[in-house]
Amino acid sequence: MNLVRRASPLRGDLHDLSLPGLLDLLHATRQTGVLRVEAAVTGQHPLPFQVSLVRGEVAGGAVIDWTGAEALMSCPPDPQAGTFEFVVRPQGGAPPLPYAQFVAEWARISDEWGRICAVIGSPSRRWQAPLPGFQDPQGRSVRAALPQSGQTLVGLSGALAQAVLTGQARPSGHFAWFGLRLEVAAAHLAGHPLARWVDGQRDLGELAALTSTGEARAYLLAELEAGLRFPGCGWVWRDLLWETETLDETG
Repeated sequence: MNLVRRASPLRGDLHDLSLPGLLDLLHATRQTGVLRVEAAVTGQHPLPFQVSLVRGEVAGGAVIDWTGAEALMSCPPDPQAGTFEFVVRPQGGAPPLPYAQFVAEWARISDEWGRICAVIGSPSRRWQAPLPGFQDPQGRSVRAALPQSGQTLVGLSGALAQAVLTGQARPSGHFAWFGLRLEVAAAHLAGHPLARWVDGQRDLGELAALTSTGEARAYLLAELEAGLRFPGCGWVWRDLLWETETLDETG
C-alpha cells in the first residue's frame, strides 16, 4: 500500500485505500480533523471535496465553497480513483447523524443523484415546468428555484425529474452558470481556444453562443481545474461534472 504517515498529515491513493475504508479507520480511531479528497470522476476529471470529522464522526463537508452535508452527499462515497490527505486539526460542529447512519444515507443520496441527473442533467440546467419556481418564460434552474421552495436540493431536483419524465417540463437550453463572466486577469488557460473570447464583458452564455454549450462547459471546467475560484465555484464545479457525464455537447 502506497500510504505515507508522518505525524500529520496522512496521505495516500484511493486505489490503495478506499474512501469507505479510510473513513471507517478514522471513525474507529476517533480522529478529529479534515479529510481532503480529490476524486477522479467523469472522464478522470477531478472533484475536490472535504470531510470534517469530530472524534470519528462526520460533522460536515464541502465542495470548495459549497458547504454542508448536502454538498458532501453530492460527491461519490466510493470513488474508484483519486487521492486523499487527512490533517489532524480541531473541528467544530455536531454530527447530523451517527456515523453508520450518515454513510448509509450518503450512499443512498449518491444513488439518487445518479438517477436524477440522468434525467435533468444537473441542478444548474434551466427548465420550464408547471412547478412553483419554474414558470418563468426563460426557464429556471433548481439552483435558482431552491431558496423559495422549502425543499432540499435533492428533493426539488427529484420533483423536477418526475415532471420531465411525465412530459410536463422542457429544457430552455440555458444553464445557471451561463451568467458567469470571467475577468481577463482570472483566466489561467491563455492557450485555450476559448480564452481569446474572454474580455471581461462576455458571459459564459455568450461564449456558448459563439461556440457551443459543451465547449463553454469544458472551458469553464478546465479553468476551475487550473485554479480559477469565485463565489459559488463549488456548486458550479459539481454541476459541470454531472452535465459532462449526462449531456451531449449541445445539451
